[in-house]
Amino acid sequence: MKKGALSRTQLAVLVWAGVLAPAAELLPGAVLSAGRGAWLAPLAALPLVLLSVCLLTRLAGDKGLARGILDGLGPRFGWGVLFLYLVWALALLALRLRLCAGRMLSSGYRDGAMPYFLLAAAGMVFWLAGGSLAAFARAGQLFFLVLAVTGGAILLLSLPQVRAVRLLPLWTGDVVPVLQSGFAAAGVLGWGSCWAFLTEEMPSDGKGSCRRTALGCVILALTQGVILGSLGPALAGRLDSPFLALAKSVGVEGAFQRVESVVAALWVIADVTMACLLTFALRAMLAAAAPQRQEKWTGRTAVVLATGIALFLPGRQMERLEHLALWANLWSGLVMPILLGTWIKVHKSG
Repeated sequence: MKKGALSRTQLAVLVWAGVLAPAAELLPGAVLSAGRGAWLAPLAALPLVLLSVCLLTRLAGDKGLARGILDGLGPRFGWGVLFLYLVWALALLALRLRLCAGRMLSSGYRDGAMPYFLLAAAGMVFWLAGGSLAAFARAGQLFFLVLAVTGGAILLLSLPQVRAVRLLPLWTGDVVPVLQSGFAAAGVLGWGSCWAFLTEEMPSDGKGSCRRTALGCVILALTQGVILGSLGPALAGRLDSPFLALAKSVGVEGAFQRVESVVAALWVIADVTMACLLTFALRAMLAAAAPQRQEKWTGRTAVVLATGIALFLPGRQMERLEHLALWANLWSGLVMPILLGTWIKVHKSG
């Protein structure tokens, strides 16, 4: 990999473009525990997310998290920990491909075509996985711009529907539920933890990472506030994707009506971006574990394996995997780095 081929700003934009996919599915889980205070979930998650960013930055250094794990723990234990991260990333990739296919299916209103859409999504990721991360990051900036403009337009047109009574007031009894909802939000944002495996291509200067993370969480909280203020906690809690449901109510008389299909189709970009990020992370893990392998084909092999899992795993098991993913993200992005950092520090001091 070429050092400095990718800036931290480019990677941050790429990660946020990918995280927008699971973020569109955040509110239902958060509302269950926080009610109308669920819009504060990203802010409640901010301390956990910032801690995760700091820990992963320290562990990854300028070599990437995979190399940091192997150097810090040695080959025997390092390979074991790296294997756990491989399983985690592969499971997330399979889940994201399945969810992407579901989004494509919902945007086209076609029945019985899930395998077709799944293979189409996997084909896009398979093709992109053969290129360089720097080239994909440049495309990711355009992806993020399209998603930001689309999402911003939907939210702006939804502002007249927002009712303050659906968001406020919040009392002392709401504090604990809001804090609990922060774990759900941290689990969703944990989809982006794979960035730590990609720092090998970046300059060593890590300034601004926490600032960008905090800004993203604030914007996400405001976004959730508009969605919850428009739909209300009862309705938002019953929906799989409140954001896409909000798009159904958006329209400009004489210009366009019922744009939810277009928005769902555009949001596939976020799914593909997230899937590609996971694929590049898997490439980096396998490159650190087996340097003699060609990264191009290790990434594509991972896509094929994930596609097989997504195709043949029963729907009920995929739903269970979707719920487990939030806790797995917390474990991989926060708990595991704490344990690894402690072990490495004790081992070096000893």
